[in-house]
Amino acid sequence: MALGVNEQMPILKTSRLSSGISDLDIILEGGYPNPGNIILVGPSGMEKMALAFHFISCAGTSENAYIICGNSSPADIKNKASAIGINLEKDNIYFIDCYSSTLSAGEAKPLPRVRSAPGPGALNDISLAINEAIKESEGKRMRVVFDTLSTFVIYNPQDSIRKFLGVIEGRLKSAGATSLYLIDEGVHDRQTLSLLEHGMDGSYIVLDKGGKYFFTMPELDMPIPIRVGPAGIALL
Repeated sequence: MALGVNEQMPILKTSRLSSGISDLDIILEGGYPNPGNIILVGPSGMEKMALAFHFISCAGTSENAYIICGNSSPADIKNKASAIGINLEKDNIYFIDCYSSTLSAGEAKPLPRVRSAPGPGALNDISLAINEAIKESEGKRMRVVFDTLSTFVIYNPQDSIRKFLGVIEGRLKSAGATSLYLIDEGVHDRQTLSLLEHGMDGSYIVLDKGGKYFFTMPELDMPIPIRVGPAGIALL
């Protein structure tokens, strides 16, 4: 058997973490790089989010999964996932909520499996929350989703974002995490996108072609048609 290849399915590499979509795993040779930092760029619709929901929801018992919320509350995210048949109400799925505190000046009621941060501009607090997530996941693999990284970029100076990403990308990868950073298409200029792509281990894109959606990456010869249905993402 070749080193790093799944013995049961030789086309699947063991240095991968499942995307949560079996057909997509075959295209990705087993899933997203593990450990690894991955950018997912796409329109601000459900397709990009659904890919993230699948990735988080398939976390096994030996894994912890985290969603870092920038522009939706944990309740909103769980409701959106539930609407397409994906369950995020699991004991090993956690949230770092950087959104809800921006809606109210009052102290929010603590929620199970939710760690709060003062807002998307509080990068030091977010970094500390990520450190705590790494500590509580010792001995387990981690799945992490930033929903969306674009929000944090908007709230912070570019130099601060560069330093923040430089630190947390290394920490998460050293902890064995696969992290998916969602980027809203059309929000950032080329220079900012280049900054965000620096140090990443993969880049994936959701294309909107007249209301029809496609998944692609540099290694693919042609985009893969996708659709969101009652059971989440389907490859066509």
